[in-house]
Amino acid sequence: MKREAYSVFRGSQVIHWLVRLGLVLGIVGYFGPWVGHRTAALTVTGFEMAEFFKFFPQVQGGTLQLTRALFYLPLVTAAILLALAVGRSNVRGARWIVPPVVAVLLVVALLPYSVVDGLLQAIAAGVPFILDPQYARQTLLVAAGVLLVLLAPVACRIATRAWGVVVALLALAGALPALFQFTRLRPLVVALYDRPLGLGWGLVACVAGFVLLLAAGILAVVCPGRAAPPAT
Repeated sequence: MKREAYSVFRGSQVIHWLVRLGLVLGIVGYFGPWVGHRTAALTVTGFEMAEFFKFFPQVQGGTLQLTRALFYLPLVTAAILLALAVGRSNVRGARWIVPPVVAVLLVVALLPYSVVDGLLQAIAAGVPFILDPQYARQTLLVAAGVLLVLLAPVACRIATRAWGVVVALLALAGALPALFQFTRLRPLVVALYDRPLGLGWGLVACVAGFVLLLAAGILAVVCPGRAAPPAT
């Protein structure tokens, strides 16, 4: 009986630390350099990739099709995963305080100022608000992210296996689309810089973080009885 209880506790702690370390690496890596360079002005972070890629002639001419909003997926999914982890917390107050704070930070970080300014002007003038098509997908992504973050407190009611499936899917969604787009863009970056470029430490850390989150989700699915969801 004691051995079984110890196994459950140990499994819970493994998931707990995988989620914590994964979130730290994922978020820090996202704001770290994906394109490294000795010159700071030529260093590009994951957060800046959504603006950086637009200036390539191949993108402007339509030769290379990339979706701007997908470069923001790592941050959005990390915010949802953070809220999900807190949703399983034993600290009752944290379940209801942290998600709104995370949602506000997500809006501040990702919602374009032109969208906010256009909305305020439309309200003040009493005219319909027209969303700039350039920012439509980004705005939709932010709205979906905020909604899911705010719904995260209900995560304490779902089964461990279902929680693990959600975490694993979000980890994949956070890493794969942005990584795929970066691999397509990287040859153009190398040609532009005219020098061999290694992988920035931010990209490595971000991917490693989501791999750890994927491992936490898989562990919760495979061993639901021996690995309780993490408590933060």
